[in-house]
Amino acid sequence: MGEESTLIYLVAGAVILIALAIVVIKLVKKILVNSVLGVIALLAVNYFGASLGVKIPLTIVTFLICAVLGLAGVGLLIIAQLLGFKIQ
Repeated sequence: MGEESTLIYLVAGAVILIALAIVVIKLVKKILVNSVLGVIALLAVNYFGASLGVKIPLTIVTFLICAVLGLAGVGLLIIAQLLGFKIQ
């Protein structure tokens, strides 16, 4: 009976590790997609927003804001610029 219970624990542990790996992979994928969309949106805002007077400087800080916050970061930078905050 000791070998059977050990096997059950091993199988249960493997199932838990696989489930945890799937959750982590989904989370990392979501973060990467959000970061890429944020940087692409920043570049698009600079390209298309120049005629509307919206120009966000392309610095390491603005890239990091867009990479960490994604599309919300781009929105934050646009609102900050329209409110008159100097973004460097």
